[in-house]
Amino acid sequence: MLAKRGFTLVELLVVIAIIGVLIALLLPAVQQAREAARRINCNNNLKNLVIALHNHHDTYGYFPPGGEHTNDDNRQMWGWGARILPFVEQTSLYDRLEVSQQDLKVTLDDTSLRPLVQTRLDVFICPSDPAGHLMDGGKMNGGTGRHFSGDANIGTNFRLSKSNYIAVIGMYDVNHLKNNGILFRGSKTRLADVTDGTSNTFILGERNRRCAQGTWVGNRNLPGSGPQGADYTHGRITRPLNDPLNGTHQCIEGFASDHPGGALFAYADGSVHFIADTIHYRNAGVNGQDYQNTAAPPTFNPVNLGVYQRLGVRNDGQPIDNS
Repeated sequence: MLAKRGFTLVELLVVIAIIGVLIALLLPAVQQAREAARRINCNNNLKNLVIALHNHHDTYGYFPPGGEHTNDDNRQMWGWGARILPFVEQTSLYDRLEVSQQDLKVTLDDTSLRPLVQTRLDVFICPSDPAGHLMDGGKMNGGTGRHFSGDANIGTNFRLSKSNYIAVIGMYDVNHLKNNGILFRGSKTRLADVTDGTSNTFILGERNRRCAQGTWVGNRNLPGSGPQGADYTHGRITRPLNDPLNGTHQCIEGFASDHPGGALFAYADGSVHFIADTIHYRNAGVNGQDYQNTAAPPTFNPVNLGVYQRLGVRNDGQPIDNS
């Protein structure tokens, strides 16, 4: 009679251990592959958005303002994302929102139109950023959120559709009317105004959930102060990339991503590049926070700017190097 064959307990444990080691080796590779795919998608989104910005420029002769100008601290106003909707195949949504006919506040007052500002638009969402498609305060200000209550009193629980792509306004405060980037409050920047060259100037950058994201729709109180206003569509390069600080006026006014080691930026020439956290950073004495609204911009020596700052300014006249 033949003896029955089988695994001993030791052999079974060895096989299980080998399988466990293989899984442990495989999972990081799978995660890296997934992140690589998400980053490619994110890169393509930025590419499509900067092409849309150029199409707006070709149509109107200027890039859209980062945020529509208003002197009312509490009036909700459209942002650059809403202005380019016809150029990202969203003409129907643009028309239904009546972007060209009325302020955002008026649209929000209309209960039949209000749900439209919660429309998910994948071109504005980086797949690496977690959670849903609505604005999320993340860790900003202890997680107080990103409400939109203002002149249109829609309460503090209403959230707009998010955007992980933010206008690069330059060096000064996010509500400054005289900024030195391309898209800022009330701007109508032309290509001719980008004297540093379009291949040397940021136009859009990323911001993730940790730093409170933004929205493609617009701003709650563009000329107001505090973390719930112009930073909904604006970011400045006087905050470090992926700033570990997330309180008031910290990374919520800068740029950040969930891509390891840096973030993606779109340049004014239509290209998209990955910028490492280690990029040369120096503000030349301009912190951005003290120069609000219509105040005269500070004077500074552009020679002392870091590479990150030079890339965020349209007209500093300085070469871009690897210092």
